[in-house]
Amino acid sequence: MNLRITGGKFGSRILKSAPTLRPATDKVRKAVFDILGNKVIDTKFLDLFAGSGAVGIEALSRGAAHAVFIEKDRSHYNLIKQNLKLLNIKEATVRLMRVEDFVLANRATYDVIFAAPWYDDALDITGWEDLLADEGVLVIEYRSSAKPPRNPNLRIINQKRYGDTSLAFYTRA
Repeated sequence: MNLRITGGKFGSRILKSAPTLRPATDKVRKAVFDILGNKVIDTKFLDLFAGSGAVGIEALSRGAAHAVFIEKDRSHYNLIKQNLKLLNIKEATVRLMRVEDFVLANRATYDVIFAAPWYDDALDITGWEDLLADEGVLVIEYRSSAKPPRNPNLRIINQKRYGDTSLAFYTRA
């Protein structure tokens, strides 16, 4: 399966994917960036559970200054690197590690964070507020039949549903 960038300087470019991935659809990715609007420009963007890297690459396409991709699966990690090379993107860092380990080890903050965990994962977002810049936004994709993850230090400012997929937008509480 191939993925298409929906906007920005790489708009309509095709990325590689893998049958083992459940990437955010073009419709959901476009919706995320339409909602975020100019909040992406000149930001540090964090793509958790990055898969193919499509969301972080979309952020770079739409003006993010730098993107960090966190992926625990080596084949998906390599796929992200291939997609970045395909578009000659240098403003990126790709880390091969579990999101849980990254959250514990990380000391940087990010302006925009996107997380699309496997739907059967019980997502614990404890400590994620430490990843978020003061005016930052966290977007989590989750199954529409589930409730959005909760964290007392984050508040939900927006929720959207797209069929079986829902999005929750958070800021610091």
